[in-house]
Formats: sequence, C-alpha cells, structure tokens
Amino acid sequence: MSRSLRRDDGFTMIELLLVCVISLVVFGATLTAWTSIYNSNRSVEHQNDNAEAARVALDRAARQLRNLANPTVNAITTIKRATDYDFIFQTSDPTKTWVRYCVDAPGTAGATLWESEHQDAFNDSTMLDGCPNTNWNRKVSVVQGVTNQLGGLDRNLFTYECSVNALASCPASEADYSKITNVGMSVWVDAKIGDRVSELNVSTGVFLRNQNEGPTAVVTEPVGKLQALRWFLNGSGSSDPEGRTLEYFWFEDTPPTASEIANTPCTQEFPGTDWRGVTYTKKFAAADAGLSRTFYLLVRDPGCLTSLSKPITFKVS
Repeated sequence: MSRSLRRDDGFTMIELLLVCVISLVVFGATLTAWTSIYNSNRSVEHQNDNAEAARVALDRAARQLRNLANPTVNAITTIKRATDYDFIFQTSDPTKTWVRYCVDAPGTAGATLWESEHQDAFNDSTMLDGCPNTNWNRKVSVVQGVTNQLGGLDRNLFTYECSVNALASCPASEADYSKITNVGMSVWVDAKIGDRVSELNVSTGVFLRNQNEGPTAVVTEPVGKLQALRWFLNGSGSSDPEGRTLEYFWFEDTPPTASEIANTPCTQEFPGTDWRGVTYTKKFAAADAGLSRTFYLLVRDPGCLTSLSKPITFKVS
C-alpha cells in the first residue's frame, strides 16, 4: 500500500518579498487615501470655523448698528466714516461707544477684518488712519483670510442705501452720512488660499432705525398781505425726510442763536418765539407802517433736529 509524502518546506524568499511589496503598496495607497481624506476634512473644518467667525462678527456688528446712537442738535450724524472697507459709527449705550470695522489689507491673501472700540472722545486727526489704529481703546482681529478683493475682484465689505433725498451714488461724501438708512455687510473668507476648498460668503443687512435726517424749513413766498397792517406767512412748504410731524417756531427780526437752539430741551419752546404754528398771521401796529420787518421760521422734528429758514423781509403797509 503506497502513501503520499507531504513537503515540509515553506515559502521561498522571493514569495515572501513579493507578499511584503504587495502589502506595502496596498498599505501605502490606503494611507495616502486616508491622509487625503483627513486633510480635506481638516480644510473643510478650518474653512467652516473661519466662516463661523465671520458670521459671529457680522451678528455682533448688526446688533451694534441696531443700537446706533440717536442724532442730536450738536451731533447730526453718528457715522464717522462709511467706505467700502471701513465703517465707523457710534452706539447709544451709556458710554456712547465708537465702533470701527475695517480690513487691514483688502487685496492680499492675508487680509484681516478688525473690530475696534473707543469709549472716550473721538479725535479725527489721530483715529481715522490705519487699520487697526493704535489710538483706539480696544482692537481685536475677528476674521482672517478675507478675500473680498483677492485676485483683482472688488466685492465690497460694506454697501449702503440712503433716503430718497440722497444722491444716486450714496454716500458721495460725508455730507450724506446722515442719509444712510441701510447697511449691507458681506465677507468672503478663505482659510487657506489655493487648497481645494472653495471660499465662503457670509452676509447680512441692517436697517438703521435710529437714523434721522434733519428737516428743512421753508417759508413760502411771496408773503401774503391780508389787509392793511395784517400779513400772512406760510411755513407749510417745510418738510421732514422721514415724514415725521414737525413743530413750527416763528421769530421776528432776531432768530435764536446756535447755542440757544442746541441748549433748548426738545420739549420746550425756543427763547424769543413770537408764534407757534404752520402759519403765522401778524398784525402790525400803525407805527410799523413803512418799516421793514424780517421773519424767520425754525422747525424741529421729533428727534430734536432743527432747521432755520432763510430770512423773509418785507415792508409793512
């Protein structure tokens, strides 16, 4: 009876080397794929973190803008600068904080959005230049990798809408700052320029509910003579950009000074007021016949902003 014999030898060296090479190739490919996936995931996370930082910054800016300081007689506008990449405004908190959002180098890959705050008096000569500016009380980098202008693009960080009385291009100058009624903010961010993760955009818009453009006082000419020594002045041509109800104050010969206007409480009558109302019927004394008289109209809106008309002069008869 025959019996088969089994070989006791194992793999040859060549076979072992071949297996090792194949294993290394498979492991290398797996490691490469895993590394690519990991790096891609990290890039996406980094980009999302950067976009979230932008979202937090714009949410904070929106809250501050909704708390924009109310204009006063002494400070008609509470916006100090409104350009494409630099916005400075004052809030109505107890310390009347000045806030600034600006981009330090808009056209570079390393551009950064900065937020600055200042609670003391604003100095135009030292606090408007540079972003960030060392003269501000507080300054912090809030968004990095801002790409609004990268690669020759020009996607404004800030856009503005103005009241109906504004110029087509608004703001055309600082004189238009009080007319700004809406502010749009749009940040493009790219955490790592050149990787496969696309840049992201975060945007918001804010209606400036505390903005208040000053009224315009107008006395309609010619002045009407009702009868002998009795004259009629009409201030109904006065207007308010926001359509608010105005108060009318008439003055004969001498209007209030700028100091008197600024220091008169909003609930009180101006010193020297001859008459209050949209129209003014003036009855002169016989001794006034032949004399010239000058009248002024001062209007005040609910926000305490005022406007003084040009002088209206006529000879009493």
